[in-house]
Amino acid sequence: MSAEIVILAGSGSMHHARPLLEHFGDRALVEREWVPEAVMRHQPSLVITFDEHGAELGLCVGEAARRGVATLQAMDGILEWRRTWQYPTSPEKRPLNQPALAHKIACMGRADARILESWGNVGKCEIIGSPRFDRLAATRRPIRTEPIADRPLRLLVMTAKTPGFTPEQVEMTFRSLLDLKSHLAGRQDVEVIWRVTQKLHDRLGVENTVRNVLSTELHDILATVDAVITTPSTAILESMLCGHPVALLDYHNCPHYVPAAWVISCEGHIEPVLDELKAAPLARMLYQEFCLEDALACRTPALPRMAHLIDEMLRIRRECLAAGKPLAFPHRIVQDPVEQVAWPSEAFDLKRLYPHHRVFGNREVTVLQAELEAALGTIGILKSQVELLSGRLNRIPGYRLAVNIYHALKQRR
Repeated sequence: MSAEIVILAGSGSMHHARPLLEHFGDRALVEREWVPEAVMRHQPSLVITFDEHGAELGLCVGEAARRGVATLQAMDGILEWRRTWQYPTSPEKRPLNQPALAHKIACMGRADARILESWGNVGKCEIIGSPRFDRLAATRRPIRTEPIADRPLRLLVMTAKTPGFTPEQVEMTFRSLLDLKSHLAGRQDVEVIWRVTQKLHDRLGVENTVRNVLSTELHDILATVDAVITTPSTAILESMLCGHPVALLDYHNCPHYVPAAWVISCEGHIEPVLDELKAAPLARMLYQEFCLEDALACRTPALPRMAHLIDEMLRIRRECLAAGKPLAFPHRIVQDPVEQVAWPSEAFDLKRLYPHHRVFGNREVTVLQAELEAALGTIGILKSQVELLSGRLNRIPGYRLAVNIYHALKQRR
């Protein structure tokens, strides 16, 4: 069966493929056999993959590109330090996008585009977002800035689908969860919901809420909580989209490609972070909003951008074939200024940020205009007085000589 667009996806990535299948209909199909012969028998014009880390996926993408087929990698999650640099190496796993083999990478946001470009992917990165988050982004809640004071804080504690890539990493993650559990046991003002993977809940002795990590059950849970503590995971973006204050639980002491406004990197951080999650300062929440929109293009839906990128790649391929030219794409295909500018948050409020500055609390334009006019007049009067006094000083015998000597001595120090 031939198809214009072939998507390389397995059961674990169908939730990424589904929006594209729904949009392109009969023009697209999913190929689960990741060998070049199986892919090329469909005579595709474009091959899409969600990962090139596996050697078989990299081989399919590379072979398709060699045969003049356009190739696109759609990022399936955030970049994470341990998966990039501390992942057990083997012949079956190639370096993660260093560089990518695909002609283009559909990045989740500005942040991963910059990082991927620094790994040798200049000219490949397109800022798209994630179509699977479009529904959640459409119902995006404002950031929570009101304190939780009249009831216990409903806190979700969760781990990534893979809490560690080595036994040592899993143990470090478990230790951080154990410290958190021990602290929470002594607090009556926090109600905890646990969502941890790889049977860590059995070792912790807690009730787990994970049923299907690939379903939308996380979104249902997020609708019922006030704050989130999570290990580095794409779920951090989902939590931020819900407006919750989010803290990273990370004892691994690694850089964060997706930063957060709060980080718990040792036991001593737990109490102060929990206190602030109950009454999140506006300044931190504004920074969280910036982190979210830097990591995920979400001010407008991602699917139209993805569809535009795919259609343009197909158009450019047709033109190259017709002209007998090698397949090549421009540095940027998608130009969406809404998603390429760090727009101020709607919650950015100088009055709340600086309550001790009286002027920011004055919202009466006519009063502010009158005060500004009076201030400008006062400045004019003071300027005239300074000029008058300066003139008198310069007429004092020896004044200019004393000033020059002072400056000469100051320069020698």
